[in-house]
Amino acid sequence: MRSRGIAAASLMTLGIFASYSVLADGQTKIDDPKKAAKDIFWDELYSNGGKSFFCKQPFEGKTRRIVAGHIYNTHWMIDTYDCGTKSRCRKSNTDYKYAASDLHNIYPISPRVELNRRNSKYAELPNQDNQFPNLNCEYKSGFQAIEPSDDIKGNIARIIFYMNKAYNLPIIGNVQTLKQWNELDPVDQAEIDRNNAIEKVQGSRNRFIDNPHAVKDLDITVTR
Repeated sequence: MRSRGIAAASLMTLGIFASYSVLADGQTKIDDPKKAAKDIFWDELYSNGGKSFFCKQPFEGKTRRIVAGHIYNTHWMIDTYDCGTKSRCRKSNTDYKYAASDLHNIYPISPRVELNRRNSKYAELPNQDNQFPNLNCEYKSGFQAIEPSDDIKGNIARIIFYMNKAYNLPIIGNVQTLKQWNELDPVDQAEIDRNNAIEKVQGSRNRFIDNPHAVKDLDITVTR
C-alpha cells in the first residue's frame, strides 16, 4: 500500500488539491470529478487490477473493458444541487465537485452493466430474471430499478448512507430496504481495505464501514 506522502504527491502532480469546503463530513481534497474517475481512481486504487463490482469480472489495471462508475448516480447529484449539466456542475458547483469526486462512491463496473443501470434506483425485484447470466453474476433489472447480488447489497447501502450524511444528498430508494441490505451483507475485509486506501488518498473514511451498526439509528429526513 502506498504511503500518505506518495498519495499526496500524486494528487499535487495532478493539480487537484482544493481549498477547504463548507461541507462538514465529505472529502475536501479532490474537486475534479473527471480526473478523479479517469486518473486517481485507477492510479491509486486499481493500478494492479481487481474485479468489477457487480459481476466480479477480473481485470489488470486500467482498461476499456471496465469503467469507473458512481454508485450514487451523478445525475441524482445534479438534480439535488440544481446545477444543470455535468459540465456546468463541474465548473460552478463546489458541492457537486467534491461529491462527484469522492472515491468512496466510485467502483469498477462493466460497461454493459453501467449502461443498463443508468438512473435506476436500487430495490428488491423478486419477479425479475437475471439480466446478465452470461457474465456469471446475479443482477436483476426492472423498470427504473435494479437489484444487485446479495454479497454487495451492504456495500451499496453503506455508500448511499455515506453520501447522504457527507454531502446532504437525498436517499434514493427505500430506506428500510437499504437498512436491511446493510444487515444482510456485513462489512468484509475487502471493504475495510478499500476504506483504508481511500483515506490515504482523499483524507476521509466511510463511517458506515467503520461502524455499520450506526445505520440502525440513522435519522433520515431527505429521501426521493
